[in-house]
Amino acid sequence: MADLLIWLVAAFGAIGGVVLGRLWGRVEGERAGKREAERDAMEDKNKRVERGRDAVRDGRGAGDPAGRLRRNDGRW
Repeated sequence: MADLLIWLVAAFGAIGGVVLGRLWGRVEGERAGKREAERDAMEDKNKRVERGRDAVRDGRGAGDPAGRLRRNDGRW
């Protein structure tokens, strides 16, 4: 009877360990996914800011306003 009880406790422990491991892995995966998404969003924001700065820098002092308007007219 004691052997059966030991095997039963061991089986429940193994099943509980597997379930706990899967839950823990899922939580860690979600955390890693959130951190990666935040990092990607920051990189994207930084790239957009840099492109905006380049556009402003190139727009100012890029010749007379009438010439810029003529060059830009075909892009609409």
